[in-house]
Amino acid sequence: VDGWSEIGMFVKRTFLGFNLMPLEAAMELLQGVQAFAMDVKNAVEGGDTDSKLAAKTFSAPDAMMTFVGESIEALERQSLGVETVLPERALDELGAFAPELPTLHYLRHMEALRRRDYPAAVEHLHRHFDISGEHDTVAMGARSNVGGFESANAGRERLQTALLALASTQLTFSHVDQAMFAISEAVRTAQQNADEESLAHALALTTSLLANAPVGLAQNTLYRDAQLLTLLRRLGTQAVELEVPHLMAYATLALAKYTLDYPESSSGAVGESRLMGRTAHVTKREDDAAPPTLATKSLISLEWARHFSQIWAATPASLSALTMANDPTTTDAALSTANDMYPSPKGFPSQPTSAYATRATASTLRSMTGAASSLAAEAWGTYGCSHLSKIYALRQLYHDREASVEDTAKSCAALITHASECEGAAAADKMRELVEELFGREVWSHKIIAVAFLKLQYEFAMGEDDYAKARDAVTCMRQLVDANAGADNALYFESTRLSANLNRMCGDFDTAQAELNDLIDDAQRVKDIQAEMWAKLSLAETHLSANSPSLALMRALPLELEAAEHGLEPIRTNALCIMCESWLKLGCSHAQLARHALDEHMLTLVSSDSLHIQSRAYLASARALVATTPKEEFHTVAERIIDALERAADKSMRLGARARVETCYAEIARAHHILGDVAARDHAAAKCRALARC
Repeated sequence: VDGWSEIGMFVKRTFLGFNLMPLEAAMELLQGVQAFAMDVKNAVEGGDTDSKLAAKTFSAPDAMMTFVGESIEALERQSLGVETVLPERALDELGAFAPELPTLHYLRHMEALRRRDYPAAVEHLHRHFDISGEHDTVAMGARSNVGGFESANAGRERLQTALLALASTQLTFSHVDQAMFAISEAVRTAQQNADEESLAHALALTTSLLANAPVGLAQNTLYRDAQLLTLLRRLGTQAVELEVPHLMAYATLALAKYTLDYPESSSGAVGESRLMGRTAHVTKREDDAAPPTLATKSLISLEWARHFSQIWAATPASLSALTMANDPTTTDAALSTANDMYPSPKGFPSQPTSAYATRATASTLRSMTGAASSLAAEAWGTYGCSHLSKIYALRQLYHDREASVEDTAKSCAALITHASECEGAAAADKMRELVEELFGREVWSHKIIAVAFLKLQYEFAMGEDDYAKARDAVTCMRQLVDANAGADNALYFESTRLSANLNRMCGDFDTAQAELNDLIDDAQRVKDIQAEMWAKLSLAETHLSANSPSLALMRALPLELEAAEHGLEPIRTNALCIMCESWLKLGCSHAQLARHALDEHMLTLVSSDSLHIQSRAYLASARALVATTPKEEFHTVAERIIDALERAADKSMRLGARARVETCYAEIARAHHILGDVAARDHAAAKCRALARC
C-alpha cells in the first residue's frame, strides 16, 4: 500500500493511535473485545453467558446485525459446510430473542433455499419484505421513516428488490413462467421509478433464465441463441455505464461462458469493461483467441476487481458511508451504497440486506472468483488441456475458499475426470475417496458430485465388461436429470450418449443409433455444437462396431475437420482413431491410408492427455504395421509392433480396461509366434489367459 495514499494514511493513523494508548487502556480494550466475542458466541450456541453482558451485547443493533449480516453472507455464498453456519436451533433462539427482526425471515428463506423447500422459501421471502418497512428499528436503520413507516422512495426500492428476489427464487426452482412474470413486474416498476440499477439487474436475471432454458423449451422463445448474446452485450454496456462492479463481473463470466458454449455465434463480439478503474476486456473474441484464453482473461479481470473492492471496502470513505447508513436521520438520497440494493448476479441469490453492508460487493466478487476458476478449468478441459484444467480446479479449491458449494463440486468433478482420463483407475478411485472426505456424509446429495461418481462407476464397469452395473449407473444418471432445469441439459446429453454407447457394446445397434439420432436433433435445436459433435462421434463408433466401416468413415471424416476447426482436440483425436480403425477394417487395400494417417498424426495422438486415446493409437499403429508389411519382412518391424502393443497394454491396464489388455497380449503372442519365439509367445499367452479368467 502506498504510504501517502488515503488507505495508507488510514492504516498509519490506526496503528499510531493504538501504539500511543497506555498499557492499561490497551488491556481494557482487548479484554472488552474478547468478552464481547465470547459472549456473542455463547449466546448463539446456547451456552452459559453473563446475562448483563449478553443484554448489553445484543442491545446494540450493530452487534446483532453484524452477526446476522455475516450469517446471510455465508448462506448466500452457499459454500461448503454452509449447514453449520447458523443451525436451525440457533435460528429459533434468535427468533425468540428478536421476533420482529426483519432479517430473521430472510435467514429462514435462505435456509429453505438450501433445503430446496419451495413453499417455505416463498413464504419467508414474502414475510421478510412485508415487515421490513414497518418499524423504525429496521436492520441498521438505512431508511428515513415517516410516522413509523418507511418513506416513498424506500418503499419503491423495497418493492423492486422484492420482485427481483422473488424472480431469483423462482429461477432457483426452475419455475420459468413465474420467474418471467416477476421479472416483467420488476421491469415495469423500475421503468416507472426510472431506476436504471434495477433494470440492469432485471436484465441480468433475464440472461440467466435464457442461458438455463431446458431442452424442452427450445422450440419456444426461451433458448440460448443470438438473442442471449445481444442481451449480454447490452448488460455489459449498462454495467459499465452504471459502474456496478458485480454486474460487470457477471457480464464478464457470462460472455466467457457463452463463447465457450457457442464459439461460432460469439465470433466478433467485442466489448470493454472498466473493472475498478482498470480497462479490461469483458468479451474479447478475436480470431486468434480461443475460449480457454478468454476464460483465463476473465479470471484475471475478476481478480483485479476483487482486490480493488476489498481495498475500497476498508477505506475511510466506505466507513463513513456505513456510519451514514446507521444514522436514522440520514435521508434516502444520502445513501452511497444504492448499487448494492439488488440481488447479486452470482447464481442470482436474493441479497436484499446488502444495502446495509459496504462489504457486499467485495463478498460477491470473492464468490464469483471461484466461479471464474471453475469456468477456466471447464474451458481448458473441453479443449483437451487436462493438466491446465487440473491446475485451475486446484486453484479454486485452495485459493477461492469463499466459492459456492456448486463451484467446489465442479472443481472436484473436473479433478475426478482428469484422474480417470489421464492417470488411471487407481488415481481416480483415490480422488473419489478424497472428495468423499471433503463433502462428508452428504456427498451424494450434490448432483454434480453424484454424476461424477456415477460416470466413474460406469467407466469401471465398462472396463470389466460388467454391463449390468454400467446400466445401473446410466439409469441413476438419467433419474437425476430435471427436465425443467436448463442447467441439466449437459447431463441429459451425457447420460443419453452413455446409454447409447452401452447399447452399442451390448450389440443393440438399432437402439443405439436411434438414441444418438434423437440426441443430435436435440443438440441442434438448442444449438449445442459440442453435444452434437460428441453424439456424431458416438454414432461413428456405433457404425464401426456394427461392421460398417464405410458409414463410420462418412461420419468421422467431416467430424475430424469440424473438430480441428473449433480446436476441440478430444473430439478430433477420437475421430482420427475411428478413421484409422475404419480403414484397417476395410482390408489391406485401405490399410496403407491408416498407416499414412498414423505416421502423420502419431505424435499428436500419443501426446494426448487421455490414456484411452494413447492406448487406441498404439494398438491401431501396431495393426497398421502388421497389415501393410509382407510376411517375409515381418521381422523388420516386429520390434516396433511388439513395443506399440506393450505400450497399449500398459495404458489400458492403468485405465482398468482388461478386455483391451487381453486383446493386446493376444496380438503380442501372435507376433512372437510369427517370429518363432516360443518362450515369449507362451509368456504373453499366459497373461492373456490369466486376464480372461479374471
